[in-house]
Amino acid sequence: MAVIELEHFSKAYGKFLAVDDISTSIEKGEIVGFVGKNGAGKSTTIRSMVNMIFPTSGKITIDGMDSVKDAKKLKHVMSYMPSDSAYYENVTSEELFKLCLKFSGESYERELELAAYFELDIKKKITELSMGNRKKVSIIQALLKSAEIIILDEPTSGLDPLMQTKFFELIKKEQAKGATVFLSSHNLSEIEKHCDKVIIIKDGKIVDFLEMNNLKIKHSQTVTYTTKDGATKTLEFSGDINELISELSKLDLESLEIKNSTVEDEFIKYYKEDMTNE
Repeated sequence: MAVIELEHFSKAYGKFLAVDDISTSIEKGEIVGFVGKNGAGKSTTIRSMVNMIFPTSGKITIDGMDSVKDAKKLKHVMSYMPSDSAYYENVTSEELFKLCLKFSGESYERELELAAYFELDIKKKITELSMGNRKKVSIIQALLKSAEIIILDEPTSGLDPLMQTKFFELIKKEQAKGATVFLSSHNLSEIEKHCDKVIIIKDGKIVDFLEMNNLKIKHSQTVTYTTKDGATKTLEFSGDINELISELSKLDLESLEIKNSTVEDEFIKYYKEDMTNE
């Protein structure tokens, strides 16, 4: 069952079309990654989903509710974390979380549990926290309530590798409870490792929708080799691996690398043309 649906959604800022007629759907219980270059339309799409800005045309439906008309109702089933959060610097994390808990109805134990999990000192003022710890504040704020739909914009930027791992372990637990997670990230390796599906957006248009299971089993390899005379070649191969090895054995090789297709490969494929033209 689709819990997030975008139908011919567009968003314009004056004459600039930031998102151009995109349609897609996300099923209940999925973790879906949303990737693209800076300015591709990721944050504009996400902010429209959570009713911070309005669609210019088309519509967004979440859990059967319209993102504009039913915005108040949606707040009861959805949590959102922006890529950048601004706080009153002289309040502590504890004071901030207690205020949030009054709206969500969750227990104070949830705050303590998440703070301990992310190793955050909630007694410190926001102004005393490092960038990484401020990111933890934003994550905890988004996860204080047990939401059915969790929308996250660049959640792991600024976190160290250990905390990135702990973050996704927690997200997997929320998924196991039935939550649907939609997140943007520039970290393509974490997207590949933890997401069920990946949406690639370029210049405001969706250019691919990858099923991670299909990507892993389609047996597409990138082959790079260097011969003894110094010539290097890279090619895409999706046939019988034995035939590939047979052909490569005829060459006087210095080095050889064969790797399976990744999300990064798919992402770069769509942007390589731009890079070549620059």
